[in-house]
Amino acid sequence: MSLANVFNSDLFGMTALTAAINASETPPGRLAELGLFEEKGETTTSVVIERKGSTLSIVPSKPRGGDPTPMSTNGRTGISLNIPHVPARDRLLADEIQNVRAFGSDNELEGVAQRRDEKLMNMNLALDNTEEYHRLGAIQGLILDADGGTIYDLFDEFGVTEPDTVFLDLEAAWASTDGGVIRGKLQDVKTNIRKALKNSISISSLWAPCGDEFFKLISNHPEIRETYMAQQAANDLRNSGANDSFTYGGVTFELYPGYGDVELPEDECRFVPMGVPGLFISRYAPAPWFSAVNSIGLPRYAMATPDPTGEKYIDLEAQTNGLHICTRPEVLFTGSKAAS
Repeated sequence: MSLANVFNSDLFGMTALTAAINASETPPGRLAELGLFEEKGETTTSVVIERKGSTLSIVPSKPRGGDPTPMSTNGRTGISLNIPHVPARDRLLADEIQNVRAFGSDNELEGVAQRRDEKLMNMNLALDNTEEYHRLGAIQGLILDADGGTIYDLFDEFGVTEPDTVFLDLEAAWASTDGGVIRGKLQDVKTNIRKALKNSISISSLWAPCGDEFFKLISNHPEIRETYMAQQAANDLRNSGANDSFTYGGVTFELYPGYGDVELPEDECRFVPMGVPGLFISRYAPAPWFSAVNSIGLPRYAMATPDPTGEKYIDLEAQTNGLHICTRPEVLFTGSKAAS
């Protein structure tokens, strides 16, 4: 088959490319790996998050036959958010597959497909990295773009106040480990998160991804190490360098495996409630193409556009159209090693 015919084959059709990129096996980021965000495709390019007040009150007793206490009706509010559009592009040149064939085969199609899939994989990795960046922003309440600009400040969007930072004073407390200071502060965090959820939802666990310096200090803190030394779990803490996580006071601390822009501040941790339905969501919009319009959005899309002659190159485009947010940002508490 000639190269021109290869470029006009189903190998570069939108359906085939989209299927190929969604089937790519790439290492997930930590947040994707945890499955923290509930994923769903949408047929629109924006979503409305509806919030309804759920504050409970104590109903006072009344004389029998007296007037009952009237209940206030909590109004509903709708917050409309546009789903970010994140495209990437690469180019497949005819010269790239000149004199190239797949290993152990003389079939020209296999060589072209291999080069196509390599480029799709590279774009997919970049989009995976971007989605992890957005998810990491969601657990901090601030979703940023690649240039550092703000896509969404969730506290502003939902009209709530960002919780005060919890200062664990990890360096100052080294002199004294009596009294379980850290354990007490962790209990306060759990209590405050429960209150922020209006006591209506149980939390299966609390996960605390950490920056490098924070994890080093807390995993070596005397209060924690002395507690563990008296327990069978001491071995887990002694070997925390291998798995970079441990549980203390009902909170699982984990060194977040970040790199480059996708990382947490080194002297902080984030407290993330686990197992709360609808707390963290991912919503995917369809691609802005006629073939995808009004269909249910997929995590990835890919298409190919040949040059005007159809002989020299094909432009490959891959994209994700995903919104990753926390729907109740008032639960997003930050832990710091010490007051600045």
